[in-house]
Amino acid sequence: MHVVLVGMMASGKSSIGKVLSKTMNIPFLDIDKEIEFHEKRSIKSIFENSGERYFRKLESKIIIENLKEKKSTVIALGGGAFLNAAVRKNVNEKSISVWLDVNIESIITRVKKNQNRPLVEKKSDEEIKKIYEKRLKYYEMSKIHIDCNKKTKTECAEEIIFKLKNTGINENN
Repeated sequence: MHVVLVGMMASGKSSIGKVLSKTMNIPFLDIDKEIEFHEKRSIKSIFENSGERYFRKLESKIIIENLKEKKSTVIALGGGAFLNAAVRKNVNEKSISVWLDVNIESIITRVKKNQNRPLVEKKSDEEIKKIYEKRLKYYEMSKIHIDCNKKTKTECAEEIIFKLKNTGINENN
């Protein structure tokens, strides 16, 4: 069974995903890194030269292909991927979706530290907040919700494993 991490950019999907995959002893897949590998260029370059629409189409294709794999994996989606109905449907049918919930103030602080986020690089705090608010209803469709505020990566990963066990999924599925 795949464990798919969803949430706003800078919510910790990649860093928590690495800890989770190591703890569960299954591979980790970062969809943004897969896209960059496939395209042989950065996400920022894809947005600038091919546009968001091209990026989202490619993102959807790569996510759905990886969900077809039989081997269990921890997958970190990009922040906007779960808004796509086809992605959401495939994720919820072929995996356990886990929303990493982080408050907007922390998100804004984190995105300001990283210049490789083309969707928000020239946006005000208020504009980032609007993106967050628009996405919340989609993130809430995840099967498991984890409040990651004021928790370490390890604490979040342990809580995910605890909740997976309580939903009948174990580390060896």
